[in-house]
Amino acid sequence: MLTIVYRSEAIDRLPYSALADICLFSARKNCEQGITGFLVEFRGIFLQVLEGEAELVDRLFARIVDDPRHRDVTPLLRETSGGPPEFGFWAMNFGPLDTPTFWQAVFGTPMRSEEFRQRSHGVGFARDVLSRAYMHACIVADVDPAARDMVRGNIPVLVRS
Repeated sequence: MLTIVYRSEAIDRLPYSALADICLFSARKNCEQGITGFLVEFRGIFLQVLEGEAELVDRLFARIVDDPRHRDVTPLLRETSGGPPEFGFWAMNFGPLDTPTFWQAVFGTPMRSEEFRQRSHGVGFARDVLSRAYMHACIVADVDPAARDMVRGNIPVLVRS
C-alpha cells in the first residue's frame, strides 16, 4: 500500500459546498479504485492523504498535480507499507478547519493562518493535523477508527452548511 501526503494552495478560496462536492465526487471515484483518503482545508491551504495500490495512487496524484484549482502541490510524504490504511474508513472525506468548532475540537485552540501556512510545509505537522481531523470526523460520524481494517472506503454523508 502506498501513502502520499501532500500540501497545496487554492487558486481561489472555495466555499464549503464546493469542497463537499469535490469530496463526494472524489469519494465515488476513489471507491471504484480502492483508494482511501482524507483532506483538510484551512484558509486556502490543503493537506491531503491518499492511500491505496501504488499504481492507482500515483495516477490519482498525477491528476491532482494537474488540477487547475490549486497550485504549489508539494508531496510531503511517499511511503510504502504492508499494513491497512491509517485513514481507511472513507474513500474520501474532509474537514474544513475554518470552522471554529472543528478547530477547537481538533486542536483545542485556534491557530493563526500565517502560522498554519508556515507549519503546513512539515510532514510531521501535516500528519498530525490529518490524524486529528480524521479522528474528529470519526467521532462526529460515530465511527470506531480502530475498525479501519474491517470496513473501508465508505462514501461520507456530508451536512451542508
